[in-house]
Amino acid sequence: MNDTAIAMLLDDMKGEHQAIIQYLRHAYALGETAEAAEIEGIAREEMRHFHWLADAVVELGGDPTMERLPIDESLAPPKTQMLKDVDLEQQAIDQYRDHIERIDDPKIRRLLSRILHDELVHKGQFAGLAEELAAESEAAEASGQEGEKPSEEIASRLKEILNQGVRHEYSVVLQYLYHAFLTPGKEPAEEIEDIAINEMQHLGWLAEEMFEKGGDPSFEHSDLVLTDDIATNLQADIDVEHEVTEDYSEQLSELSEEELKELVERIRDHEIHHAAVFQYLLEEATPPAKEPPAEEEEPKGPKAPPTIGSLIERH
Repeated sequence: MNDTAIAMLLDDMKGEHQAIIQYLRHAYALGETAEAAEIEGIAREEMRHFHWLADAVVELGGDPTMERLPIDESLAPPKTQMLKDVDLEQQAIDQYRDHIERIDDPKIRRLLSRILHDELVHKGQFAGLAEELAAESEAAEASGQEGEKPSEEIASRLKEILNQGVRHEYSVVLQYLYHAFLTPGKEPAEEIEDIAINEMQHLGWLAEEMFEKGGDPSFEHSDLVLTDDIATNLQADIDVEHEVTEDYSEQLSELSEEELKELVERIRDHEIHHAAVFQYLLEEATPPAKEPPAEEEEPKGPKAPPTIGSLIERH
């Protein structure tokens, strides 16, 4: 029974992961608008679903997945993007209804029913956003105004720097979330999760910069360290933080735009703090080994003369 339920929950995790990235991509492309903020709010709810599903998988004795289903990466008018998200929500609704029918565990059924309720709401929100953005586009065309466009195509090296940052931030978000899911103890798990949330902020900042400058961020991740050994995970987290700190520090000299330079510097300084937190958690998780008791040294100086008793025992 557990294997069947775990397999379905893992499929649900992949779907939530897909939705998170697709929705964030659509939000970042809209820039700092009210609609973008609403979409990001939906993505945060999908993140909560992802977390709940991962906890359920671990509770059933399984390992969470960091895989995702393919996202729609095409560039299209905002209304079209919102309708794609309506379709994605309908797929999730159909899947959760199917899984609720096939899983007997009442606790899991309650969880999936709770998520299903949110997906039904999300579908309506995206339908409303499609109409809203279509109306704004028509109004802009009628008034002869066009949406803001980048003044020139993003420079090749700047695109490389920003995409390197996007890939890194996306990778560590996944890695740190997985480590948080498997870390025993509420406090250390929450500290790792807080860092993952901060890395998600970095991801958003860099992706928005890419869209604003006419680029197209790549939401792909590098190799992840996903083990069930806490010390191995934390050491990997320390290593990747040190590596990216060096990368960001080197890239600062290549950036001419002062605001972008300040942004990268801010992200770099966050990474330095993250490394310190991971180092503390590693030291807490691996207390120093006890040293073997020291051998007693023979007293220095002349030996004491034998006692009468010891002389008798020799004979």
